[in-house]
Amino acid sequence: MNSTPVRPSTTLPVLETALVRLRDHRAEDLGAMRLVWGDPAGMRHLSTGVMDDARIRRKLDDAVATAAEVPRRHYQLAACLRDDDRPVGGIRLDVEDDTTGYSCVFTMARHLRGSGCAPEIGWLMLKLAFAELGLARVWSMTSVENTDAVRAITRFGFTPIGETERYFPEADTTMRLVTMEVLADTWRAMPVPAGPGPA
Repeated sequence: MNSTPVRPSTTLPVLETALVRLRDHRAEDLGAMRLVWGDPAGMRHLSTGVMDDARIRRKLDDAVATAAEVPRRHYQLAACLRDDDRPVGGIRLDVEDDTTGYSCVFTMARHLRGSGCAPEIGWLMLKLAFAELGLARVWSMTSVENTDAVRAITRFGFTPIGETERYFPEADTTMRLVTMEVLADTWRAMPVPAGPGPA
C-alpha cells in the first residue's frame, strides 16, 4: 500500500478503456445529461430524484467549479462511449482524506444497461482513486431496492459492510441503503478491462 498518497490536483489523467471514457463534466453537457438525470425511470432509486433542467444546470456548474479547486477533492465525471464525446452517464468521487474516497451518484443511460459499460466505468473511477490519487479505500452507498446498482457496484469490486436508513429531502423519500467498500489491494487484483486505453 502506498504510504504517501498523491495529493489531489486539478489535472484529470486519461481515463479510458476500449468501451468507455471518463472526462470532466462541461457546461454544454446539459442536453445529453437530460436524457440520464431527467429520466424518471432511470432516477427512481437515486437520492437526488429526477432532475429538471435548472437542477441539471446547477449540478454541471458545480462540477465545473469544483474541478478548478486547488487542491482538487471532487471529481464529478461524465461517462462517454469511447469514440463519442456526448455523456451517457456519470460518476462522482469525493476525496475525504489522504486515504479514503466516497463514490456516489453513478448513473447510466438505460439503453446501455447490460452493455458491459458499467463495470468499466467503475474500474476507471477506482483507477483514479487508487492508481492516480493514492487512496487506500473507497466506500459507497446505494438503495437496497436498486438491485441493478447493487449488482453493478459489486462488479466494481465493492463488498457490503452494513445497512442504514436515511431521509433525502431532494427526492422526498426515505431509503434503506447498503454501505459498500473496496480496498486498493482488491482493485489491483481485479482484471484490467480488455483493451485499455493509455495509462
